[in-house]
Amino acid sequence: MEDQKNYLSRGTWLLVFSIIFGYAADYWFNVTLSQHLEAHQYGDYKVAYSITMLASVLVLLGGDRLAPRILSKHIAEKDNSAVSAYLACYIKRAFIISIFIISLIWFLSYFHVIHFDADGHHALSLMIVAVPIIALGALLSRVLQSAKLLAFSNLPWRVALPLLKTCAVLALAYFYIDINVELVIVAGIMIVIVIVVWQIWLLFQKNIITLTPFEPVISDKALLKQSIPMMLAMLVTLMLNQTDLLMLEWLANEHDVGHFSAANTLAHIIPVTQVTIASLFLPLIGRQLDNHPDLAKKLFNKARVITLMMTTLIGTLLWFVSDDLLKLFGTDYSDAKNALLILIPSYAITAIAAITATWLQYTGQGKQVVEFGVIAVAINVIANMLFIPKFGLTGAALATALSLSTWSLAVLLHHRLDSNDLLSSVES
Repeated sequence: MEDQKNYLSRGTWLLVFSIIFGYAADYWFNVTLSQHLEAHQYGDYKVAYSITMLASVLVLLGGDRLAPRILSKHIAEKDNSAVSAYLACYIKRAFIISIFIISLIWFLSYFHVIHFDADGHHALSLMIVAVPIIALGALLSRVLQSAKLLAFSNLPWRVALPLLKTCAVLALAYFYIDINVELVIVAGIMIVIVIVVWQIWLLFQKNIITLTPFEPVISDKALLKQSIPMMLAMLVTLMLNQTDLLMLEWLANEHDVGHFSAANTLAHIIPVTQVTIASLFLPLIGRQLDNHPDLAKKLFNKARVITLMMTTLIGTLLWFVSDDLLKLFGTDYSDAKNALLILIPSYAITAIAAITATWLQYTGQGKQVVEFGVIAVAINVIANMLFIPKFGLTGAALATALSLSTWSLAVLLHHRLDSNDLLSSVES
């Protein structure tokens, strides 16, 4: 128990550091990028990034999401063979699926299905190459998180990556008169490779993984049965956040995509805060859930309270400085203010529901979370088709608010009803 308190104390300070400096680094990168690219190129970059992240979640089949639940106990017992078997299960599948997705995108790009300019290709055709690398980095970070090495799992991606990408953009702008989105993407991929290689080295140094022969503790089929619903839930959650960009690309002009991306980047500090808090508690919850479910539930409730407090504080601060932050992207980005003011409370509500959704997944109710997400995505698409032609950026934000609120309320209500049913069965 004392170790747990020390871990939470150290982790809380790391959490605060990660949120503040991670957001500052990501904000600086996006402002720098928007100042060195045309608005439509910045929009192309964000669309390509969104689809690449969706693909990275898909290829992992939920292996990153399940890792704290499965690996925390094995790492505590120094069973590096079980950890290696777990990684092998998901890495080999991730690379096979990645090859298929990359080939599909290149095929569509070759015939200009995803880009209507016959003289060029969408930025996605280049960024999609990063899918297996990003997926591997996400999986390795979850292993480090399961080992309670939060600084090594969190800071390289939250702080170091956007800082290094910013330096790369500035360097490219210094040496090239006309910086383009392709150069930015190549530089970003190289930085991601460096971080992934470093994390692999670290896992060997900490004796968390091994190359010696190993026998899986849990069959691949059993792991996939648990992880795929978690992947589907994560996928629909990302689609709720990213569908607007894709619909704007289709239904609005390219400048609107870039401007909405700026608003979304600023509001994204709220889901980042939720994910950072979750990364602090999930290893503890995963370790206690089987043998001490009451303690796991207390940890979950504590995580929800902290998430509520932090997202309320950060959302309020962001609301009051939203106009000033948008102007740093460029004076014409001010038209995204209404969209940002709608996104802030939407993401705040979703942050509370997201940690609850993870608890439902950990307790075998991932199917319900996916069903709620699918309904919300359908609402999002329909709302975007209705709102974007009439209201532009603001319409996209309204569609997001409607769909995210629907999903959040469904998750929270289901958890409340499930808790009441459990209480009634105990009392009877």
